[in-house]
Amino acid sequence: MSGFAIKAIIVLVAIMLILVFIARFVRRVSPAKSVSLRQRMPTFVALFGGALLAIGFVLALSSFVSRYTAELLVMRIAAAVTFVAGACVVIAYRNWYVEAGACEVRFRTIFGREKHIAYDDVASQHRSRFLGEPRITVRSRSGVKFSANPARYDLSAMTAALDRVQ
Repeated sequence: MSGFAIKAIIVLVAIMLILVFIARFVRRVSPAKSVSLRQRMPTFVALFGGALLAIGFVLALSSFVSRYTAELLVMRIAAAVTFVAGACVVIAYRNWYVEAGACEVRFRTIFGREKHIAYDDVASQHRSRFLGEPRITVRSRSGVKFSANPARYDLSAMTAALDRVQ
């Protein structure tokens, strides 16, 4: 098999994976689902991840299709790192959410693990400032830890319940 055919197959597989990823990311929400109180990361995080994906794809396309293969090893590595970083940012945006209810806070980590902390089960809470932004950290008796910015996310139900409990 010629080098061009291998490169063409790699590019086609990459394009197909990107299309599948985009299709799964933009799938429609069914109207039967109820409106939830889930709060996600800001939209610019997804846009930043998409930009990294696009830049990594264009770099990979130009470095793997070029005939000057020996000189472009560094560009190939940079393309792979940029593409993987963009994919990680988009996946983190897709997975992470926080839902502060009346009795508990439910959240999903950037790795997709769903956790919850009942307000009655809170062992410690710590309010601090990090880089000038407020931060609240809550730890349950079972060891589950939740930390978020109450200025960015609506955690008023959680802070009111924690003030009542303690």
